[in-house]
Order: sequence, then C-alpha cells, then structure tokens
Amino acid sequence: MALLFLTLSLQFYLIYEKKEIPETKQSKTVKILSDPIKPTAEITYDNDSGIHVKTGYKLKNQHNLITADKLKLTSDGKFTRIGNTFVPIEKPTGKVAELLMQGEATFGLDEIPEFFLRDLVMIKNEFNAVLTDLAGKIQIITDPLVPVVKVEKDPQGWLDFDIHYTSRDLSIPRNLILKAKAEENKYLQLDQSTWIKLDNNAIDQTEKKLRELEADITSEGFRLPASEFASLEEFIDKIGGKRVLSEAYQEFLNQLSGFQADEEFQLSEDLEQQLKTHGFNIRPYQRAGIHWLEWLRQNQLHGVLADDMGLGKTMQSLIALRLGYEDSKIKNHSLIIAPKSVLQHWENEINRIFYFFRVYIYHGSNRSRKIFRSSMPYIFITTYETVARDIDFLATIPFYYLILDEATRIKNPDTQRSQAIKSLNAKHRLALSGIPVENRPAELWSLFDFLMKGHLGKHGTFVRLYEESIMAGQTSAAQQLGRRIKPFLLRRKKEAVANDLPPKIILTEWVDLTEEQRNLYGTLQDSMKNLRSSIMRGDYVNYTTNILPVLTKLKQICDHPALFTGETEPIMGRSDKFDFIIEKIDEIIDNGEQVIIFSHFLGMLSLLENIMREKRFSYIRIDGSTNQRQSLIDKFNDGTAKVALLSIMAAGYGINLTAANHVIHADRWWNPAVEDQATDRVHRIGQKKTVFIHHFLTNGTLEEKIDRLLSKKRGIADQIIGAASEGEHRWSREELLELLKPLD
Repeated sequence: MALLFLTLSLQFYLIYEKKEIPETKQSKTVKILSDPIKPTAEITYDNDSGIHVKTGYKLKNQHNLITADKLKLTSDGKFTRIGNTFVPIEKPTGKVAELLMQGEATFGLDEIPEFFLRDLVMIKNEFNAVLTDLAGKIQIITDPLVPVVKVEKDPQGWLDFDIHYTSRDLSIPRNLILKAKAEENKYLQLDQSTWIKLDNNAIDQTEKKLRELEADITSEGFRLPASEFASLEEFIDKIGGKRVLSEAYQEFLNQLSGFQADEEFQLSEDLEQQLKTHGFNIRPYQRAGIHWLEWLRQNQLHGVLADDMGLGKTMQSLIALRLGYEDSKIKNHSLIIAPKSVLQHWENEINRIFYFFRVYIYHGSNRSRKIFRSSMPYIFITTYETVARDIDFLATIPFYYLILDEATRIKNPDTQRSQAIKSLNAKHRLALSGIPVENRPAELWSLFDFLMKGHLGKHGTFVRLYEESIMAGQTSAAQQLGRRIKPFLLRRKKEAVANDLPPKIILTEWVDLTEEQRNLYGTLQDSMKNLRSSIMRGDYVNYTTNILPVLTKLKQICDHPALFTGETEPIMGRSDKFDFIIEKIDEIIDNGEQVIIFSHFLGMLSLLENIMREKRFSYIRIDGSTNQRQSLIDKFNDGTAKVALLSIMAAGYGINLTAANHVIHADRWWNPAVEDQATDRVHRIGQKKTVFIHHFLTNGTLEEKIDRLLSKKRGIADQIIGAASEGEHRWSREELLELLKPLD
C-alpha cells in the first residue's frame, strides 16, 4: 500500500514539479532522478577458479551493489527506490537479463575464452562493465597460428631444427600446442592472462608433413643430414612456416647456389709431389673437380661427377677420398662398386694415388669377409652383382665412402641390384657417370634416390612433374630439374676443358647388301607381314618377344650373313661391310697405327678373329667371358697387339685404350650414348693423335633408318644436364612400321 502511494506521489510530482505546491517536511527528503541507470556487472578473475561476475544496480558514488532481486520497484516497474531516491532503470534483454536476475555467475578457466569473446561483448552493450585489473589483462588471441622453423647447421653436417608457433608477437612451444590439442581443448592457456585459439587443421597439416619428413628426434627437436636440406626447405614451404636460420645454415644455402670451384686448388706438398712421381699431371679443371668433391664432403653432401669419358673421374674421386681420410683420420672402410672389367684398373689407380693404403678386391668365390673386421681402414673394390648377392652382410658395415663407377647401372629403381646398393650404409656417397641419363629422366631420379633420398621427391611425383613434361618437349620442366640438381652434379665436356685433346673425326661409310644378304633380308621381312599388319591395326605387340628378335636378326644380316645362317665358310666376299672393315684394318696397320673394333654380336667378333689369325695380326679380344682383362689391355697399350676386338657391352666403359687412334663401330647400338662411351676409350686424356671414328652403315636397311630415328630422339639429357643422351629405344607405331618396311 505504501509503495502504491509512493508511485502515485511520484507521478503527481513529475506532473506538477514546476508548479508551486506546498510540501511536507518528509516529502522534501525524496529525490527523483530523470536519468536512468544501467545495470552494473563487476567482473573479477582468480587464476585458480576463473571469472566471477556479480550484477546489480548502484547509484553514482555508491559503492554497494544491489542485486536485481533486492530492488524495490514501482508498480509499473520503471523506477526503483534506493533510500529516498527514485531512479528510472534500464532492463537488459535476452541472455544477459538472466545474468542480471541471477545476480552472480562463475565461469571456469576453460570457459574464459568464450566468455570474453561472446558474453562479455553482450554485457558491455547493456551493463556498466567493471573489470578488476587482473581481469582487464586477459587477452584471447584468435589470430592464425604460424609455425616457425628454426634451423642450425653443425660442423658435422647435421641440420638441427625445432618448431614452435607464433600468434601476434607471442611464441608458443610446439609441445604445449600438441598437449592442448590432445586434451581436445579449443584454446591453449599460455599464461594466467593469455589464451590462444587452436587451429586443428593447421596443426594436423604440420604434424603430417613432419612425419613424412622422417627426421630423427633429438632432445632439442629434430635432425636431418645436410644432404636432405631440400626436403627441409620444402617442408617449411608446405606448412606455410617462417624461417629462422643460423648464420652457418644461411651460408650453406648461399654456397649451394654460388659455390665456385677453384681451378688452382692446391693439395698438400707431399701429395702433389707423390702424384707427379707417379705420372699425374693435374689439370685445372681436375683441381676444380677435387675442390668441389671436398666441398661436398665438408658439408655432408653427395653428388654426381659426370665429366665426359676420359677426363679423369677416377683420379679426381680417389684424390678426394685420400683427402677425406687424411683430414678426418677416420677408421671406417670405403667401398668402390664397379663393373668387373675395371676392378684391376681401380686397384692400380688406388696404389698410385694412395701408395700406402690397404686395398682388397672383394670378388670371386674366394672373397673373404674376415678383412672387413680389420681395425685399420681398407678400400674394398667389388662388383654390382657381388653387392646384390652379399647385401645382408654388406648392409651391416658403416662405410666411409661409397663410390659407384658407371653409376647408371642403378638407373632402374626396381631391380634387386639398385635396391641392394641403396640399402648400403655410408657417410659419403659419390656417383661417377659420363652419361647420367641414357634413355629417360627417371634414370636420374634413381641416381639421386641413392645419393640424396627425397631430393627429387617420390618416383611417381617425379615422373608426373618432370619426366612426362620433359618427354613432351617442355623445356621449362627440364630447366627446373636442372636447377634442382645443379649443386650436386658436376659436368665438364672435353671440348670445354681439354683444349690440348686432339680432334675427333667421325667418318660414316655406306655399303650395299650383297645378293646373299639381300635375299636373306627380304625373306625375313616377308615373314613379318603379319607382324606389320598387327602393328598397323594398333594391336598390342610385345616388344621384347616379338620386335627385338626380328630387329636383331636384320642387324646380323647387315653385318655378315653367317651370323644369321650359321654358315661361316667362306668369310670374305659375302658382306661388303665386313670386307670393308678388313680393308680398313689392313690400311691402319700398314700406317703403323692401332685400331679397336666394337660390335655387340659375339659372332661378328669371332669372324673378325678368324681373319686376324689368318693375317697373323697381333690382337686381343675382350667380351663378357674374358678373364685377366687388365693384362690384355696392357698388351694393347704397350703396342704388342695392334688390333682390339671388343664387345661394346663388356668393354665399352671403364678402360683406357689410348694406344689406338682408330675406332670402328661394326654395327649400330640402340643408344648412341653407349657408342660415344665406347669411343671415349680412345679419345680421352693421354691421347696424342687425331682420333678417327669409323661407322659402317648399310644402305636401304634398318641401319639407315635407326640412324635417322635415333637422331630425332636426341636432346633429353642435354636439356637437363648438358650431356649427350638419347631417347628410349622402344619405338612408336610409326617408327616400327618404318623399321620393318620392306626393301625397295
């Protein structure tokens, strides 16, 4: 009843407040304010329990907060009486109205981020929000989390790195991020007043890429060998990370793009003198090569020495190996893997360059494993086949250097040989190859998979990004690949560095089929009509079982009909090519010079051997079955033998035959790069005479067509590494039809 009276009195007062109406003494103590008051929210923070919110009303200069349920309201609810003062009030709506009616509420630590981002915004709109100093310092950071990768390079060639995150100017350890995520928190409380919003997608992506990197875990973070720097750089890019690089690592990156090999690089005085004593004259480009190999070793990197055949890859690699042993004082063994035909050559060169070192050819049925237990370092020399057979044992040995001679022997990544060699354990890896790409860019991938696993990505990715584009003629892909491998591949051509090397003159001589050859050739082609028809219809034709045997027989007929018929008598007078080769040999010997003849048919070598015996020419023969090759090579190089009959696959690499200055290719190999390599057994450092290369080709036959078709496929390796290389010898439909086309 009293509150109703006060309400009526209040209304009467507002109507007549400007009129002179007599008041009682009591009425004069009543104050009625015209400005409404907003509710007040007092917000405090305790870092153990969380946020406490207390709501209510209070007048200006009044300290006590009156909760909503304690208010004395007029009947219309528009005014409240606080003491003798009537004040119009504002009433909030929605969720904050409930908070006002409750009078107080507590929000736990895990609720604080959402309270500040959502509830506090609404409170500030409809309340006088009063935050204590501690509560006012709270910040909820929702900016994106950015991974930061800090990289250092130690003197031993390791890349040590750790990962943390930043948001605004704050640094957040990775372990705290992962712990909060594992607890399924949406926010990470960094300290008593700071919460960071987690971005689970970004965190998951970073962790996924980190697992794929396969880095070693250390007490301070992670570790990779310096040779995998590209994988680390790619990882940082993929996660959108920031880099913090040490001075040593930055210098390392600078050298990758700007390292200059020194052509005046000096060895120790003792080593320089020893090499001179053993007949080594180190050329400027070879000094630069040794310097580059030293740079690789000092930075724990691996590479391909891809100099032209004959420029001294063996010598450069062995000098670098000796420098490594002298500098590191390491006691681990080293392993050199080479074709069987050059094992003795490697042993000879090691003895010349090291003089004092222990060498063991690990090959043959009597090979001993006991020597590997020696406490003194050995240089072991073995073959690719031996490694594949003994891989379970060899894979347990921590080698110092692992050197591959003729490294393209691991160009197929799926072979047992390649997989075995890639599983060997070595501190330093070096590949030697005058032709690092023979047929297709993926061969280069396999080589780098041995040297620096992951540097060229996964095989399928490499084929998609590089090989398919390069084979389609996209020079940009070749250039991009070239830039990626540039720091780890050193390639010098003879014409650029060996200015004193005598010229090489290529002579192509054309001959015709004899009547016997023409009949055999035509009959064989007639028998292939069904094969040609299948190809024309687009039917599947197996290259290995259907095409290659036919092409081989056609080539044999071009060399000599006896290779096809088996009738070896008479030899002369049945093939113009064969007769011209014999005439050329006669001419060369009459001039007091020496000659080597390459063929990939053993039968052709046997026919030539018969004539050499008839003419009483001193000769040597090397094919896949030959033992004691080095003694035969020495016999030829000292002039005792005037003619060398060589299988192109057995003797086309890894040997020096500079006593000759004539090379005859009796038949065309599928890949001219193999022919070039064979030719360079003669045209190499140490050769003093002009070298003549003789090709004998048969008019109107597949030899002419193969020569033309292979010319079209040149250029793949030139685009990538500047080396001469050829395309795949699996012909297209149109090319097969051209090869099998009948004689005119």
